[in-house]
Amino acid sequence: MDREFTANPSQKEMQEAENAFHLLCGDDYTEADVIIDRFSQNSHRYEKVLGKMNFSGHTQCAQSAADWFPKNRHDVYILDVAAGTGLCGDELRSQGFRKIDALEPSVQMLEEAKKKGIYGRYFSVMLGENSVDIESDTYDAVTISGLTVVIMKKLPRKAFEELIRIVKPGGYIINATYHKIFPEDGDAEGAIFRNNMKALESQGKWTLVELRRFKDYLCGDDGAVSVHKVL
Repeated sequence: MDREFTANPSQKEMQEAENAFHLLCGDDYTEADVIIDRFSQNSHRYEKVLGKMNFSGHTQCAQSAADWFPKNRHDVYILDVAAGTGLCGDELRSQGFRKIDALEPSVQMLEEAKKKGIYGRYFSVMLGENSVDIESDTYDAVTISGLTVVIMKKLPRKAFEELIRIVKPGGYIINATYHKIFPEDGDAEGAIFRNNMKALESQGKWTLVELRRFKDYLCGDDGAVSVHKVL
């Protein structure tokens, strides 16, 4: 694990990191391309900021992947979506996964990830209404860890349909994020996200097989890992 994630920051350092992170992520009115540009400009210090905030999404996401693939992990083919600088990829490797590709809209973030040598292929793609240039039924699983919740809450259904398309039937889409966007009485701005999740299930494209809540996702907020099985 990166040494930034083993540090014991002071209260002042945590506050500075939190301010920096919220600036990166924006709010519900910040456009996606603005957020991506902010991450690109700060790719060199991204892990340091998250480390001081005790971010745990990447470890929780990788742990769930390990739980759902208890055997032969070296043969499991994973696409790490919103791969960033490779935090989740690092954790996946520590769990025994070896065939991992990265999808991330920020070229600068991907450049940081490449330094770790953990991914096979790199896709600089923004999930949205566009199709992804990956063949159908390619991956055994998709992992999503730390995708900016402002972006996730606004993702069109097409984005999730593309992820379903590139995962083999019986495979999994594993997403670690804030717990508050899952409950019906949770974050009001998460309604689009929740409706997309339910619509895809009612259409028989996937089914929710796990929703695991955990403490201290980021800045003391609870997180959750959702696991959908592709049908």
